[in-house]
Amino acid sequence: MKRIMFDGCAGWLHEAAGAEGGAKTGVVLCAPQLHEAMWAHRGLRHLADDLAAAGVPVLRFDYYGTGDSAGEGGEPDFVPRAVQNIVSAAGQLRALAGVQRLVLCGWRLGATLAVLAAETMAARDNGPAALVLMAPVINGRGYLRELRALTAFYDPAQAPGAPASAPAAAPDAGMDVLSYRLAAEAMHEIGALRLDRRPGCPAPNVLLLDDAPGSMSAVAALGRQYEQAGVQVDVRDFFDSRLMMKSPEISAVPEAAWRGVVQWLAPDASPAAEPPQPATVTLAGTHDVDGVIEHSVWIDGGRQFGVLCEPAGQGDPPRAVVIFPNTGGSHHVGDGRAFVLLSRALARRGFAALRLDVSTLGDSPGAAREMAVPRAYAPRPREDVSAAVDWARARGHTHIVMAGVCSGAYLSFQAALTNPSVTGVVMANALKFLWRDADDAAEHSGETTLRDYLFAARNARNWQRLMRGDIPVGRIAAKVGQRLARLFAPRPAPGVAEVDPEPDHARDAMARLSRRGVQLDLLYGVDDAGLALAGRCFGDGWQALHDLPGVSAHRCAQLDHAMILAPSRETFLAFLMQNLRRQQTLAEPAAGAEAAPATGGAVGAVGAMAAAGGGV
Repeated sequence: MKRIMFDGCAGWLHEAAGAEGGAKTGVVLCAPQLHEAMWAHRGLRHLADDLAAAGVPVLRFDYYGTGDSAGEGGEPDFVPRAVQNIVSAAGQLRALAGVQRLVLCGWRLGATLAVLAAETMAARDNGPAALVLMAPVINGRGYLRELRALTAFYDPAQAPGAPASAPAAAPDAGMDVLSYRLAAEAMHEIGALRLDRRPGCPAPNVLLLDDAPGSMSAVAALGRQYEQAGVQVDVRDFFDSRLMMKSPEISAVPEAAWRGVVQWLAPDASPAAEPPQPATVTLAGTHDVDGVIEHSVWIDGGRQFGVLCEPAGQGDPPRAVVIFPNTGGSHHVGDGRAFVLLSRALARRGFAALRLDVSTLGDSPGAAREMAVPRAYAPRPREDVSAAVDWARARGHTHIVMAGVCSGAYLSFQAALTNPSVTGVVMANALKFLWRDADDAAEHSGETTLRDYLFAARNARNWQRLMRGDIPVGRIAAKVGQRLARLFAPRPAPGVAEVDPEPDHARDAMARLSRRGVQLDLLYGVDDAGLALAGRCFGDGWQALHDLPGVSAHRCAQLDHAMILAPSRETFLAFLMQNLRRQQTLAEPAAGAEAAPATGGAVGAVGAMAAAGGGV
């Protein structure tokens, strides 16, 4: 894997194994959009690895305004810009890998965009040799209806801990889908898309993966239409698509489907081939992005990948760095690109920020092909985060602040406890301070129920039932909430009347961090599920923390659980700035700078935002 940047797009070149003389066939992977890009990251990254192992080089990338790429997100010209990004990616792959046959491979909306890009390329007599269209969006209006239904099913603004006052309506009358912005112009462009009404087909060979096979399948009908145009078409069932249509905490690679795609593109490849590993480097791929400098870095002996964001035009590294570990199973960009936007905001204010993939997640070399909640709390990621702290310290950073959300808050807390180089922690909506074997067993006992609900929310037939009122959304949401409460509640071992050790552990840990001089802010949304845990550990009024210098807790009016709403990101940034300035004050008393008071709640957040100089 090699990190590249083109036209403001961040990408990865997966070089072909054993193809020193150049590969014949190369693939450009075209990601979906919005939340589906986050959900699909694991699957598409491993498809790229599998193809590279079979001798097929792959370029995968983030469209402009998404992932690690430049742009704020929600750009009105998303569709034509994304199409041009794909065309540019094809040129990059041809130049970098010297391929003779180019294939565009996309999933969901990415498949639709691949067709549009192929048409553009064919008009220039440079069309692709084949298309691989996986669960393509054939009817753009139907896709938008699905997004609206998803927004109705789960509106982050109505979730526990969301801002008390609804955010103002967007001036362009677009739509927010699970924290991702879709502008009105982009909605209009997508709504006008109909693959089944476009003339001909821009490639002579097409593999179609049908996620809803049957007599009424739109994918099968598109295949017949392409065949009538003289195209060689192979239509296959794609039942495993559901493995990718899930939150990253529980998503997995659709192994059978990926084997089929690899066999179709590289029929002579050996199935035993191993994917190539990236070189072990310290810094590589330095780019100016949105007015800041970003470095692609491999740390901990090349086991972990990260993006280090720094101020532009600054010679020496900033003294302070903020490290964002993964949240759940998401990769380093964070839900709603939160960590991308936050790290760039910090860099513009003079600080460094590292958005990190632990060794088992995201773009790290050994990223796992499946995920489950206990893995986010396991010893390995805790050790990984501590190793990242060591790397930052060795680089010259003297103030190292851990900043995590949910399971990332737990990893941040553990890193502070085990690594004396951590000087600050800002942790949002922590659900655990101590993870034990009993927690693993409890999670697995109810895992199927949560998976069933999440998959049901992605089933088109269930959306039809939802719109008719046949599905009791409120009752389902209540059951999921009860399940989460049971999952993270204290429990005795079978047949043993055990005293819950977590409160004592949490109080002792906070006292140790205070004695060490760590500046720690514990944040919760006003109705967050983690407040029950915090109450058990520290008292409903945080009494156990009152006499601990440097440690404070805050109940925030503007903080949803996953921190995916813009006001929540602004609140988090405000507390990060408070934390960093307190450390500066303690380290440089002669400067006379006054630390922002950590009084908690929305008042403290608003004051800090004014001092920080704006939003994310």
